[in-house]
Amino acid sequence: MNSEQQYIDLFRAHRDLLEQHAAPVTNRPREEAAALLEQQGLPDRKTERYKYTDARAAFAPNFGVNLKRLLPKANPYDTFRCQVPNLSTSLFFVLNDVPVPAPLHTQSLLPEGVTVDSFSRVEKKRPGWLEAFYHRAASHERDFKTGHDGVTLLNTMLAQDGLLIHVPAGVKLKTPIQVVNMSVAASDFLSLRRVLIVAEEDAEVSVLFCEHAEGTPAYLTSEVMEVYGGVNSSVSLYSIEETNERCTAFRNIFTEQQSGSRVTCHSVTLTCGTSRTRLDARLKGEGAVCEAFGAVIADDTRRVDHNVLVEHLTPGCQSDMLYKYVLDGSSVGAFAGKVYVAPGADKTLSRQTHASLCASPTSRAFSQPMLEIYADDVSCNHGSTTGKLDEAALFYMRQRGIPEAEARLLLQHAFINEVLRHVSIPHLYDRLAFLTDQRFRGALRHCQGCHRCGVK
Repeated sequence: MNSEQQYIDLFRAHRDLLEQHAAPVTNRPREEAAALLEQQGLPDRKTERYKYTDARAAFAPNFGVNLKRLLPKANPYDTFRCQVPNLSTSLFFVLNDVPVPAPLHTQSLLPEGVTVDSFSRVEKKRPGWLEAFYHRAASHERDFKTGHDGVTLLNTMLAQDGLLIHVPAGVKLKTPIQVVNMSVAASDFLSLRRVLIVAEEDAEVSVLFCEHAEGTPAYLTSEVMEVYGGVNSSVSLYSIEETNERCTAFRNIFTEQQSGSRVTCHSVTLTCGTSRTRLDARLKGEGAVCEAFGAVIADDTRRVDHNVLVEHLTPGCQSDMLYKYVLDGSSVGAFAGKVYVAPGADKTLSRQTHASLCASPTSRAFSQPMLEIYADDVSCNHGSTTGKLDEAALFYMRQRGIPEAEARLLLQHAFINEVLRHVSIPHLYDRLAFLTDQRFRGALRHCQGCHRCGVK
């Protein structure tokens, strides 16, 4: 039996229970998603965009699913303390795939009209509002000849709730929104998360996602995020992954941008098991800008895979990709980036860079930069490099009295810092630089967050 069949059978057998505990908006596309998933299945390595990560194998084990939307007893709002000194945020929590209701004092910190809440609670207050956005960007057939994304289909078939972040027109949030995603369970568990971010015209928002895992179970996370950037809006997304070797995560991010908008995606992987992020960006309005930055530190047998597609559909748009990996042990790092320039999308500017530093002879790096251009007046380039530490620089530093181990650490840190320096949230860069240093020194090999948070 194909691995997706157990989930299709679960959907057919328990659909009433699933929909009873679901936000109404999530019920609309279930049947279509199930039919498409049954038709094409989950992707394996024969699927072009999954050639480095086998989703079918990842979903094969029997994971538990929280159909009744039960929450752990611990209240993270009472115990969590942010570990970033002087970082002021509006703090929210998602336990597994259940958004935790925020206290009134947390909600009161948000500017008037800004919403950070679960789909279920939003639908009670604003019936029908989510229909214009939920599963619109994610349902677009972006894979050209290969059809819809099977992981997204499975998520859509089973997801019961999600987190909405809505910023009305003209509102510019000065304080970042922080969402702490915690995996907490007594046995192997599948989380099915949805996130919807809507920034209307001239709105600005920064969102920091922190990924943590607690305990010894194996966790599989499927997250689908849809981001809508209105005219002249600005959305900055930060994802910091500090989980463990028993965690497997598939994160699919779909963005749609109108004219003059800017969406920036930062991804920092410090510890994980298998982590795959797919970013699909559609630049639909003139002058839209998409930026994607990724920093990866992996060792042992960890696997990290980034797959990026940016579609330039109108003139004058810009995209920038910068991804850097440091791979040690028997870890595997993969990157595939594609820039598509549609006919008529003149004045396109696109830059794409991926570099992997293999710190051990048994680590493996894969890189696949791609350009598909159907317009003449464009400036597009891409570059990819894979190699070891610069022996000349290492020799130079040792000649000046720096021990070899320290010299290697400094060179690796400088390599990753080219990505980290693009972080614009005050104090977050300093904390990430510190965590990166600790990671290279071997002091941060596992998730530290949940012990700090007090979740048991």
